Amino acid sequence: MVHLFFGCNIYGSVCVLIHQWLGFSFIAPEIVSEHLFQFRHMAWLPCFSHSFLKIIWLACVWVIWKARNNRVFNQKALDSAQLVDNVKLMSFSWLKANMHSFAFNYHDWWRHPLHCMSVMV
Repeated sequence: MVHLFFGCNIYGSVCVLIHQWLGFSFIAPEIVSEHLFQFRHMAWLPCFSHSFLKIIWLACVWVIWKARNNRVFNQKALDSAQLVDNVKLMSFSWLKANMHSFAFNYHDWWRHPLHCMSVMV
């Protein structure tokens, strides 16, 4: 059985754009728990970045879920780029609200997420 997020073309395109924003490639498994685990634990990223990645992943799932409901129930659709912008804004908002040490502004987060995670590439 294919999960909603993996059988959805919108999710696939958002996932690709999120990975481009972060600057790495990713082959996603088709099981939700494995997808989250693999995304959070990118092999080359230090452990302290995993919480950032978890927040990005959760923001992505939430934005897609809301967009799907908006499309089904209100016949309103956003394109993938708009959804990615929403993921960036939501993840930034969650980080600012919950990580007092997160000293970056939205422009920094939008342009250089790995730098904001203190990951040197």
